[in-house]
Amino acid sequence: MYKFAVIGYPISHSKSPEIHQLFAKQTNLQVTYNKVQVSRELLSNQIDDLIELGYEGVNVTVPLKEDMFALALSRKYLISKRAFEAKCANTVGIKEGKFFIDNTDGIGFIKSMEKSIRNNITKKNLLIIGAGGVTKGILGPLIDLSPKSITLANRSFQRLSDIKNQFNGSNISFVSLRELKMKEKSRIESLVQGFDIIVNATSGSMDSDEDLIDPKFFETSEVAIDLFYSKKLTTFLEKASKAGCPKVFDGFSMLVEQAAESFFLWTGLRPNTEELKENREIFFK
Repeated sequence: MYKFAVIGYPISHSKSPEIHQLFAKQTNLQVTYNKVQVSRELLSNQIDDLIELGYEGVNVTVPLKEDMFALALSRKYLISKRAFEAKCANTVGIKEGKFFIDNTDGIGFIKSMEKSIRNNITKKNLLIIGAGGVTKGILGPLIDLSPKSITLANRSFQRLSDIKNQFNGSNISFVSLRELKMKEKSRIESLVQGFDIIVNATSGSMDSDEDLIDPKFFETSEVAIDLFYSKKLTTFLEKASKAGCPKVFDGFSMLVEQAAESFFLWTGLRPNTEELKENREIFFK
């Protein structure tokens, strides 16, 4: 019997237990998978408690990913290249008696993109909104695909500065959300002639009707992606669709793909993700 859990704050909305139970059914494994609400202040103690209770794998979600990396660093856990590059972790496990951390957000995001988008990304200008742990997790794998340009936007310049110190390249630009909301053309157009793919990596689409960016940016975009998910379109995707963006999709496929990678790291077995993605309605009854 495998014992897994997902930790975060809040955590009640998570679909990870249902996803991993279906993975277990596919692979004929006995698995328990629980949701545990954990604040940043109690992360260290809670990880110790889960280890003591015999948990063999833990997924880490907002707002704990960067804290989990720092904790693992201080405890000298094994750190994967993906987690080290992102400076945050969404997966904790045990391998040959040693604790390790990894980050499966990036590979989950790349696999969740349609092949037609992924195969032509070298010609695309990307905008990523947000500078938190999710952005750090997907940025490295995106850079590896060599898109034409990547623009990062965030409210806090300090967060952008942190990412700039981690990831550098001639095709990466940094702007404030204020500039995108007001569409200050002299500044934005000097960076890029519009954005082909717009990615929201903030929670702003979940709890606010506020425009993250000027909706006019969607008029010339090909794809809008919200890394958060819900039963219906998020506010961000509704606005993108209304503005004329032809393709919109949320983060459910990414959730499934990153979960599958974690499941593989823990068990050595790779589940069928297409089956879950094609039947997403069962998760939102």
